[in-house]
Amino acid sequence: MTRPVDRIVMVAPVDAILQASAPWPHVRAAVPEDIPWIAGAVWDAYPQRPPYEPEWDDVVASTQSMFKNEAGDFMPVASPVGLTEDGEVAGIVTVVQRCTLRDDLPDAPYVLDCITLPDHRRTGVASGLIAASARALKAVGEREMALTVDADNEDALRVYTRLGFVETMRRPASA
Repeated sequence: MTRPVDRIVMVAPVDAILQASAPWPHVRAAVPEDIPWIAGAVWDAYPQRPPYEPEWDDVVASTQSMFKNEAGDFMPVASPVGLTEDGEVAGIVTVVQRCTLRDDLPDAPYVLDCITLPDHRRTGVASGLIAASARALKAVGEREMALTVDADNEDALRVYTRLGFVETMRRPASA
C-alpha cells in the first residue's frame, strides 16, 4: 500500500517566474473539449494514494468541475495548453483566480494542475507553461501565483523552486 505524503503549498511572484523561464512558445487556452485528454493526463500523472484514490469517473468529474468554476473562477487565459511545433499536446497548466477548495490557501491565482505528458518531460514544458501562465496573470494585474505539490515529488519541487516558488505551508499527510 502506498503511504500518504505531506503536501506543500508554494507561492511565487509572477515577475520572478518570468525572470527564471521564458514562456512556452506554442500555447492555446484550455477549453472544455480538452476534458477527456486532461482527465487522462491527470489519471496518469498523479499517484493513486491516500487520501486521493479516485475512480476514473471521479477524475473526469473533477476535470469537468474545473470548467464549471467549482474550484474557483477558472482562468482560461492563464491555463495554457502547451503544443509542440507540430501541434502535438505537450502539457497543460490549469489556473483558477482564487482556489475555493480549502480556506487556508493563499489569496492568489492558484495552479490546480501542472502536467507534462510523458513524451515531453524534461524538455522545459512545465517551466514554460508556468511562465506562460505567469505572463497572462501579470497582464491582468496579478502579482503572485500559488500551487500545492506532494512533498515527495522531487522533480516538480526542483522546477518550482527554480521558478521562484517558496514554501508557505506544509499540510501533514493526515490532514
